[in-house]
Amino acid sequence: MSEITREPSRFGIAVAAGFGLLAVAATGIVVPTGAAAAGIGLVVLLVGLALPSQRLITNGAGIVLLGVLYAGYTGAPAAPLLVAALTGVLAWDAASNAVSVGEQLGKESSTFRGEVVHVASSFLAGTVAVAVGYAVYLAAAGGQPMAAVFLLVVGAVALVNALR
Repeated sequence: MSEITREPSRFGIAVAAGFGLLAVAATGIVVPTGAAAAGIGLVVLLVGLALPSQRLITNGAGIVLLGVLYAGYTGAPAAPLLVAALTGVLAWDAASNAVSVGEQLGKESSTFRGEVVHVASSFLAGTVAVAVGYAVYLAAAGGQPMAAVFLLVVGAVALVNALR
């Protein structure tokens, strides 16, 4: 009987790194200094994957999102920031899942299908939330506050249902 290698899955590492790079790139398109902060967060997240440390992964994702928030504070357009925020959260989710799967099943187990389903469902739920959030932004910018409130409620309900 061989010992189980309790390390994150390779697929999860690749997906987390890809989403993290997209978050940094989407932030960098509009505010390079925000991308620098997001890049530091991505490095911390990747170190968390290398060590496997949920705390470092969470802190790294938080720093990525701080870079996105800084970009928003400087007046960057909403669309790239929503993409950056979504991909930053997806990087955290994929990294956290990779560590959990590695701890529970080991690196040698075939977890590809389960991880693909997890990433796809997270992507779909996040995309719906971002689309609803962007619709609220557009409605509020157009001077239609009732529509904004309605869409905000619909978005909150959709998010709660997606997370159940």
